Amino acid sequence: MAYSRPSRPRVSDNPAIAGKYKRKSMLSIDFSNFAEYAERLEMLGANLQDVISEAMEEIAEEVQKDTIAALAKANLPAEGKYSQGDTVNSVIEDVHTIWQGSVGEVRLGFDKTKQGAGGWLITGTPKMRPDYALEAIYGSKSYENRIKKKIEQALQAEIDRLGL
Repeated sequence: MAYSRPSRPRVSDNPAIAGKYKRKSMLSIDFSNFAEYAERLEMLGANLQDVISEAMEEIAEEVQKDTIAALAKANLPAEGKYSQGDTVNSVIEDVHTIWQGSVGEVRLGFDKTKQGAGGWLITGTPKMRPDYALEAIYGSKSYENRIKKKIEQALQAEIDRLGL
């Protein structure tokens, strides 16, 4: 009897696990558990959606700059010998926050509809080492924690502005 490896469930197959498999190219914040507190802050004059949107867009621009810096020829396979600039051109430049109810999202990283090798550079292939500078951005918990800290600081600054 041949062994067959069980397939990983697709997000579309089971809505209960949909939240467990987030796309790495999206920064998403869900405020549904924060709704009551947010309503009280808004009654006091805070506009949390604008504050969080601004913080998320600043973070996305910082990630964009870090991504472009990580695409320096020295970090690319064969020191960029085969680079034609398609990957740099596929870095998402137009950053704006999209709100769906209490969930705010902003796109990060590479536009997968454009030509380029962004995803392969992050993970590498069997014949190509990953771009470690990109891997540090998109696979590192410390980078992710730094992003979360900046959003917390923006929220705290708004609360301090209100004098709470």
